[in-house]
Amino acid sequence: MKTFKYIICILLSSVVFVNCADDFDAIPEGSLILPEDTEEWETTMTIGELINRYDRIDNLYIYDDDTLHIAPHGKSFVINHEIDSMYNQVPWHIEYKGKVIPVQKDTTITYKNLFTNVTIESDKDIYIRGRVISSDTAGNVYKYMVIEDLQTKQALKVSVDAGSLGGIFPLGQIVAIKCNGLVMGRYAEMPQLGVAGYRDDDKIRFEPGRIPYSLVPSHFIRIGRPDASKVVADTLTIGELLMKDSTYYGRLVCIKNVMFTNRNDNGKTLGPRYPLVKLTEKNVDNGTYELNPIFAPSTYSTSKKYNIGYPVSREIKDGTGSSYISTSEYANFAETLIPKEGETGMVTAIVGWFKDKNSADGKIQLTIRALSDLNGFTSLGKE
Repeated sequence: MKTFKYIICILLSSVVFVNCADDFDAIPEGSLILPEDTEEWETTMTIGELINRYDRIDNLYIYDDDTLHIAPHGKSFVINHEIDSMYNQVPWHIEYKGKVIPVQKDTTITYKNLFTNVTIESDKDIYIRGRVISSDTAGNVYKYMVIEDLQTKQALKVSVDAGSLGGIFPLGQIVAIKCNGLVMGRYAEMPQLGVAGYRDDDKIRFEPGRIPYSLVPSHFIRIGRPDASKVVADTLTIGELLMKDSTYYGRLVCIKNVMFTNRNDNGKTLGPRYPLVKLTEKNVDNGTYELNPIFAPSTYSTSKKYNIGYPVSREIKDGTGSSYISTSEYANFAETLIPKEGETGMVTAIVGWFKDKNSADGKIQLTIRALSDLNGFTSLGKE
Protein backbone atom coordinates (compact mmCIF):
# COMPACT_ATOMS: atom_id res chain seq x y z
CA MET A 1 0.00 0.00 0.00
CA LYS A 2 1.26 3.42 -0.87
CA THR A 3 2.45 5.44 2.08
CA PHE A 4 0.96 8.91 2.30
CA LYS A 5 3.02 11.52 4.07
CA TYR A 6 2.73 15.24 4.29
CA ILE A 7 4.65 18.11 5.74
CA ILE A 8 3.31 20.11 8.65
CA CYS A 9 4.20 23.78 8.50
CA ILE A 10 5.73 25.30 11.58
CA LEU A 11 3.22 26.52 14.09
CA LEU A 12 3.34 30.26 14.63
CA SER A 13 2.19 30.20 18.21
CA SER A 14 4.74 30.31 21.00
CA VAL A 15 5.73 27.10 22.74
CA VAL A 16 4.10 26.92 26.13
CA PHE A 17 3.05 24.22 28.54
CA VAL A 18 0.16 24.44 30.93
CA ASN A 19 -1.75 21.88 32.91
CA CYS A 20 -4.92 20.47 31.31
CA ALA A 21 -4.85 23.08 28.52
CA ASP A 22 -4.98 23.02 24.72
CA ASP A 23 -1.46 24.40 24.15
CA PHE A 24 1.29 22.18 22.79
CA ASP A 25 4.85 22.36 21.52
CA ALA A 26 5.35 23.31 17.88
CA ILE A 27 6.50 20.64 15.44
CA PRO A 28 9.77 21.59 13.74
CA GLU A 29 9.34 22.73 10.13
CA GLY A 30 9.90 20.00 7.57
CA SER A 31 9.22 17.06 9.86
CA LEU A 32 7.22 14.21 8.31
CA ILE A 33 4.22 12.57 9.92
CA LEU A 34 1.42 10.27 8.83
CA PRO A 35 -2.19 11.41 8.54
CA GLU A 36 -4.59 10.28 11.24
CA ASP A 37 -6.50 7.97 8.87
CA THR A 38 -3.39 6.13 7.70
CA GLU A 39 -3.33 2.36 7.47
CA GLU A 40 0.44 2.38 7.82
CA TRP A 41 2.00 1.46 11.17
CA GLU A 42 -1.35 0.14 12.40
CA THR A 43 -1.48 -1.05 15.99
CA THR A 44 -0.83 -4.78 16.32
CA MET A 45 -0.50 -4.88 20.10
CA THR A 46 -1.65 -2.74 23.02
CA ILE A 47 0.89 -1.38 25.47
CA GLY A 48 -0.40 -3.80 28.09
CA GLU A 49 0.03 -6.75 25.75
CA LEU A 50 3.58 -5.64 24.93
CA ILE A 51 4.49 -5.40 28.62
CA ASN A 52 2.87 -8.72 29.49
CA ARG A 53 4.60 -10.54 26.67
CA TYR A 54 8.08 -9.06 26.77
CA ASP A 55 8.66 -7.48 30.19
CA ARG A 56 9.13 -10.77 31.92
CA ILE A 57 11.18 -13.90 32.31
CA ASP A 58 8.45 -16.49 32.08
CA ASN A 59 10.70 -19.28 30.87
CA LEU A 60 12.98 -19.22 33.89
CA TYR A 61 14.91 -22.43 34.47
CA ILE A 62 17.59 -23.54 36.90
CA TYR A 63 19.78 -26.23 35.38
CA ASP A 64 21.40 -29.08 37.29
CA ASP A 65 24.65 -27.11 37.36
CA ASP A 66 22.76 -24.29 39.16
CA THR A 67 22.92 -21.81 36.31
CA LEU A 68 19.94 -19.69 35.34
CA HIS A 69 18.51 -19.99 31.81
CA ILE A 70 15.48 -18.96 29.78
CA ALA A 71 15.08 -22.22 27.85
CA PRO A 72 14.28 -25.71 29.22
CA HIS A 73 16.66 -27.54 26.91
CA GLY A 74 18.90 -27.05 23.91
CA LYS A 75 20.55 -23.71 23.31
CA SER A 76 19.97 -21.24 26.10
CA PHE A 77 20.97 -17.82 27.30
CA VAL A 78 22.49 -17.51 30.77
CA ILE A 79 20.82 -14.50 32.35
CA ASN A 80 22.92 -14.01 35.43
CA HIS A 81 25.45 -15.45 37.83
CA GLU A 82 25.38 -18.96 39.16
CA ILE A 83 22.52 -19.33 41.57
CA ASP A 84 24.49 -21.06 44.30
CA SER A 85 26.99 -18.19 44.44
CA MET A 86 24.17 -15.66 44.77
CA TYR A 87 21.65 -17.26 47.07
CA ASN A 88 23.20 -20.52 48.29
CA GLN A 89 19.96 -22.37 47.84
CA VAL A 90 18.00 -24.39 45.31
CA PRO A 91 15.07 -24.18 44.87
CA TRP A 92 15.59 -20.45 44.63
CA HIS A 93 13.14 -18.17 46.43
CA ILE A 94 12.64 -14.63 45.19
CA GLU A 95 10.67 -11.83 46.78
CA TYR A 96 8.45 -9.50 44.79
CA LYS A 97 6.35 -6.84 46.51
CA GLY A 98 6.33 -8.75 49.78
CA LYS A 99 5.45 -12.09 48.21
CA VAL A 100 7.92 -14.98 48.40
CA ILE A 101 7.84 -16.94 45.13
CA PRO A 102 9.66 -20.28 44.83
CA VAL A 103 11.42 -20.82 41.50
CA GLN A 104 11.75 -24.55 40.97
CA LYS A 105 13.53 -26.33 38.16
CA ASP A 106 11.58 -26.51 34.91
CA THR A 107 8.93 -24.00 35.95
CA THR A 108 7.70 -20.76 34.42
CA ILE A 109 7.49 -18.34 37.32
CA THR A 110 7.88 -14.67 36.37
CA TYR A 111 10.72 -12.78 38.02
CA LYS A 112 9.77 -9.12 37.75
CA ASN A 113 12.99 -7.69 39.18
CA LEU A 114 15.03 -8.82 36.18
CA PHE A 115 14.58 -8.75 32.43
CA THR A 116 16.21 -10.80 29.71
CA ASN A 117 17.83 -7.93 27.81
CA VAL A 118 16.85 -9.84 24.68
CA THR A 119 15.49 -7.84 21.75
CA ILE A 120 11.83 -8.10 20.81
CA GLU A 121 11.57 -10.47 17.88
CA SER A 122 8.58 -11.59 15.83
CA ASP A 123 7.79 -12.89 12.37
CA LYS A 124 5.53 -9.85 11.96
CA ASP A 125 6.09 -6.21 12.79
CA ILE A 126 4.93 -5.22 16.27
CA TYR A 127 3.44 -1.74 16.46
CA ILE A 128 2.06 0.07 19.48
CA ARG A 129 0.43 3.48 19.52
CA GLY A 130 0.09 5.97 22.31
CA ARG A 131 -0.47 9.63 23.03
CA VAL A 132 2.35 11.58 24.67
CA ILE A 133 1.33 12.63 28.19
CA SER A 134 4.73 13.86 29.36
CA SER A 135 6.56 17.12 28.71
CA ASP A 136 10.23 17.93 29.21
CA THR A 137 9.96 21.71 28.83
CA ALA A 138 10.63 22.24 32.55
CA GLY A 139 13.53 19.78 32.72
CA ASN A 140 11.92 17.37 35.19
CA VAL A 141 11.50 14.77 32.45
CA TYR A 142 14.79 13.97 30.74
CA LYS A 143 15.59 11.67 27.83
CA TYR A 144 12.32 9.83 27.97
CA MET A 145 8.65 10.28 27.22
CA VAL A 146 5.54 8.59 28.52
CA ILE A 147 2.83 7.49 26.12
CA GLU A 148 -0.71 6.44 26.97
CA ASP A 149 -2.43 3.63 25.06
CA LEU A 150 -5.26 4.97 22.91
CA GLN A 151 -7.48 2.02 23.79
CA THR A 152 -6.72 1.07 27.39
CA LYS A 153 -4.95 4.18 28.77
CA GLN A 154 -2.18 1.93 30.11
CA ALA A 155 1.06 3.90 29.90
CA LEU A 156 4.68 3.16 29.05
CA LYS A 157 7.94 4.98 29.64
CA VAL A 158 10.00 5.14 26.43
CA SER A 159 13.70 5.86 26.93
CA VAL A 160 15.36 7.84 24.10
CA ASP A 161 18.92 9.17 24.12
CA ALA A 162 18.03 12.73 23.18
CA GLY A 163 17.18 15.86 25.11
CA SER A 164 14.29 18.22 24.34
CA LEU A 165 12.11 15.39 23.07
CA GLY A 166 9.10 17.66 23.48
CA GLY A 167 10.17 19.49 20.34
CA ILE A 168 9.77 16.27 18.37
CA PHE A 169 7.10 14.44 20.34
CA PRO A 170 5.06 17.21 21.96
CA LEU A 171 2.34 16.85 24.55
CA GLY A 172 -0.75 15.30 22.97
CA GLN A 173 1.07 13.83 19.96
CA ILE A 174 0.06 10.32 18.88
CA VAL A 175 3.18 8.21 18.34
CA ALA A 176 3.44 4.82 16.66
CA ILE A 177 6.44 2.71 17.66
CA LYS A 178 7.85 -0.29 15.84
CA CYS A 179 9.04 -2.47 18.71
CA ASN A 180 10.98 -5.13 16.78
CA GLY A 181 14.63 -4.92 17.78
CA LEU A 182 13.95 -2.92 20.94
CA VAL A 183 13.96 -4.24 24.52
CA MET A 184 11.31 -4.26 27.23
CA GLY A 185 12.99 -3.86 30.57
CA ARG A 186 12.64 -2.01 33.83
CA TYR A 187 14.42 0.26 36.25
CA ALA A 188 13.71 -0.43 39.93
CA GLU A 189 10.63 -2.39 38.78
CA MET A 190 9.30 0.42 36.58
CA PRO A 191 8.77 -0.95 33.03
CA GLN A 192 10.34 0.93 30.15
CA LEU A 193 11.10 0.44 26.48
CA GLY A 194 14.72 0.79 25.41
CA VAL A 195 17.51 -1.12 23.69
CA ALA A 196 19.92 -3.90 24.62
CA GLY A 197 22.60 -2.82 27.04
CA TYR A 198 22.08 -1.92 30.65
CA ARG A 199 23.47 -0.49 33.87
CA ASP A 200 23.88 -2.94 36.69
CA ASP A 201 25.06 -1.10 39.79
CA ASP A 202 22.52 -3.12 41.79
CA LYS A 203 20.73 -6.31 40.81
CA ILE A 204 17.29 -4.83 41.02
CA ARG A 205 18.43 -1.74 39.14
CA PHE A 206 19.21 -3.35 35.81
CA GLU A 207 18.07 -0.84 33.23
CA PRO A 208 17.73 -1.14 29.45
CA GLY A 209 19.76 1.30 27.40
CA ARG A 210 18.29 4.44 25.86
CA ILE A 211 17.18 4.18 22.24
CA PRO A 212 19.82 6.03 20.16
CA TYR A 213 18.41 9.04 18.37
CA SER A 214 19.71 7.60 15.09
CA LEU A 215 17.16 4.78 15.45
CA VAL A 216 14.19 7.09 15.94
CA PRO A 217 13.34 7.47 12.21
CA SER A 218 13.10 3.70 11.76
CA HIS A 219 11.17 3.00 14.97
CA PHE A 220 8.97 6.06 15.57
CA ILE A 221 6.40 7.92 13.52
CA ARG A 222 3.96 10.66 14.50
CA ILE A 223 0.30 10.26 13.64
CA GLY A 224 -1.62 13.45 12.89
CA ARG A 225 -1.31 16.72 14.78
CA PRO A 226 -0.71 16.94 18.53
CA ASP A 227 -3.81 17.63 20.59
CA ALA A 228 -3.08 18.39 24.24
CA SER A 229 -6.80 18.61 24.99
CA LYS A 230 -6.93 14.82 24.57
CA VAL A 231 -4.52 14.40 27.48
CA VAL A 232 -6.92 13.92 30.38
CA ALA A 233 -5.77 12.88 33.85
CA ASP A 234 -7.64 10.33 35.95
CA THR A 235 -9.00 11.97 39.10
CA LEU A 236 -8.59 9.87 42.24
CA THR A 237 -7.41 10.02 45.85
CA ILE A 238 -4.00 8.97 47.12
CA GLY A 239 -5.66 6.08 48.94
CA GLU A 240 -7.16 4.88 45.67
CA LEU A 241 -3.82 5.30 43.91
CA LEU A 242 -2.00 3.18 46.49
CA MET A 243 -4.42 0.34 45.77
CA LYS A 244 -3.54 0.25 42.06
CA ASP A 245 -1.32 -2.45 40.58
CA SER A 246 1.58 -2.18 38.14
CA THR A 247 -0.73 -1.60 35.17
CA TYR A 248 -1.22 1.91 36.55
CA TYR A 249 2.46 2.88 36.37
CA GLY A 250 3.01 5.80 34.01
CA ARG A 251 -0.59 7.01 34.14
CA LEU A 252 -1.43 10.70 34.44
CA VAL A 253 -3.44 11.37 37.59
CA CYS A 254 -5.10 14.35 39.22
CA ILE A 255 -5.34 14.43 43.03
CA LYS A 256 -7.37 17.06 44.86
CA ASN A 257 -7.14 18.44 48.42
CA VAL A 258 -3.42 17.71 48.57
CA MET A 259 -1.18 19.12 51.29
CA PHE A 260 2.62 19.14 51.42
CA THR A 261 3.67 17.75 54.83
CA ASN A 262 7.07 19.48 54.93
CA ARG A 263 8.79 16.08 55.18
CA ASN A 264 10.99 14.03 52.88
CA ASP A 265 10.68 10.32 52.10
CA ASN A 266 12.76 9.44 55.16
CA GLY A 267 10.26 11.10 57.45
CA LYS A 268 12.60 13.98 58.28
CA THR A 269 11.08 17.42 58.76
CA LEU A 270 12.38 20.01 56.33
CA GLY A 271 14.16 22.87 58.03
CA PRO A 272 14.32 26.59 57.38
CA ARG A 273 15.69 27.60 54.01
CA TYR A 274 19.42 26.97 53.89
CA PRO A 275 21.53 29.34 51.78
CA LEU A 276 21.70 27.98 48.23
CA VAL A 277 25.47 27.82 47.93
CA LYS A 278 27.73 25.48 46.03
CA LEU A 279 28.08 22.21 47.89
CA THR A 280 31.75 22.08 47.04
CA GLU A 281 32.38 24.69 49.73
CA LYS A 282 33.85 23.26 52.93
CA ASN A 283 31.39 25.00 55.24
CA VAL A 284 28.33 23.32 53.76
CA ASP A 285 26.47 20.77 55.87
CA ASN A 286 25.05 18.14 53.50
CA GLY A 287 22.58 16.90 56.07
CA THR A 288 21.18 20.37 56.60
CA TYR A 289 21.26 21.34 52.95
CA GLU A 290 19.21 18.34 51.82
CA LEU A 291 16.42 19.42 54.19
CA ASN A 292 15.92 22.67 52.31
CA PRO A 293 12.14 23.21 51.88
CA ILE A 294 12.55 23.33 48.11
CA PHE A 295 11.61 20.71 45.53
CA ALA A 296 15.07 19.31 44.85
CA PRO A 297 18.28 20.38 46.60
CA SER A 298 21.53 19.41 44.93
CA THR A 299 22.56 15.76 45.34
CA TYR A 300 26.25 16.68 45.21
CA SER A 301 28.29 14.42 47.48
CA THR A 302 31.19 16.20 49.17
CA SER A 303 32.87 12.83 49.71
CA LYS A 304 32.38 11.46 46.20
CA LYS A 305 32.86 14.87 44.54
CA TYR A 306 29.98 14.50 42.09
CA ASN A 307 26.21 14.80 41.87
CA ILE A 308 24.58 11.43 42.54
CA GLY A 309 21.52 12.46 40.56
CA TYR A 310 18.64 10.75 42.34
CA PRO A 311 15.19 12.41 42.35
CA VAL A 312 14.41 14.20 45.62
CA SER A 313 11.10 13.34 47.28
CA ARG A 314 8.66 15.57 49.16
CA GLU A 315 5.75 13.97 51.01
CA ILE A 316 2.15 14.89 50.25
CA LYS A 317 -1.14 13.70 51.76
CA ASP A 318 -4.84 14.16 51.12
CA GLY A 319 -6.63 12.59 54.07
CA THR A 320 -6.81 9.14 52.47
CA GLY A 321 -3.09 8.42 52.37
CA SER A 322 0.33 9.82 51.62
CA SER A 323 2.72 9.67 48.68
CA TYR A 324 5.71 11.56 47.30
CA ILE A 325 6.44 14.10 44.61
CA SER A 326 9.90 13.37 43.23
CA THR A 327 11.85 16.05 41.42
CA SER A 328 15.14 16.17 39.54
CA GLU A 329 17.71 18.65 40.76
CA TYR A 330 18.01 19.70 37.10
CA ALA A 331 14.38 20.78 36.80
CA ASN A 332 14.03 24.52 36.29
CA PHE A 333 11.89 24.68 39.43
CA ALA A 334 14.21 22.54 41.60
CA GLU A 335 15.05 25.45 43.91
CA THR A 336 11.46 26.68 44.20
CA LEU A 337 10.03 26.63 47.73
CA ILE A 338 7.36 23.97 48.16
CA PRO A 339 3.89 25.03 49.33
CA LYS A 340 3.59 25.56 53.06
CA GLU A 341 2.14 22.87 55.29
CA GLY A 342 -1.57 23.31 55.93
CA GLU A 343 -2.40 24.69 52.50
CA THR A 344 -4.24 22.44 50.07
CA GLY A 345 -4.37 22.35 46.30
CA MET A 346 -4.57 20.05 43.30
CA VAL A 347 -1.70 17.99 41.88
CA THR A 348 -1.47 16.56 38.36
CA ALA A 349 1.40 14.10 37.97
CA ILE A 350 2.73 11.00 36.24
CA VAL A 351 2.65 7.87 38.40
CA GLY A 352 5.96 6.10 38.90
CA TRP A 353 7.20 3.19 40.97
CA PHE A 354 10.61 2.83 42.62
CA LYS A 355 12.10 -0.11 44.46
CA ASP A 356 15.87 0.07 44.47
CA LYS A 357 16.66 -2.88 46.75
CA ASN A 358 15.14 -6.28 47.35
CA SER A 359 15.17 -5.53 51.07
CA ALA A 360 13.34 -2.22 50.64
CA ASP A 361 9.66 -1.54 50.23
CA GLY A 362 8.79 -0.08 46.87
CA LYS A 363 6.90 3.18 46.71
CA ILE A 364 4.76 5.22 44.38
CA GLN A 365 6.51 8.34 43.09
CA LEU A 366 4.72 11.22 41.41
CA THR A 367 6.46 13.33 38.77
CA ILE A 368 5.04 16.74 37.96
CA ARG A 369 5.86 17.95 34.47
CA ALA A 370 6.04 21.62 35.43
CA LEU A 371 4.91 23.91 38.24
CA SER A 372 1.70 24.40 36.28
CA ASP A 373 0.80 20.88 37.41
CA LEU A 374 0.22 22.38 40.87
CA ASN A 375 -2.94 24.42 41.25
CA GLY A 376 -4.39 26.35 44.18
CA PHE A 377 -1.19 26.58 46.22
CA THR A 378 -0.88 30.32 46.89
CA SER A 379 2.29 29.89 48.97
CA LEU A 380 4.16 28.07 46.19
CA GLY A 381 7.59 29.65 45.78
CA LYS A 382 7.06 32.16 48.58
CA GLU A 383 9.14 32.66 51.73
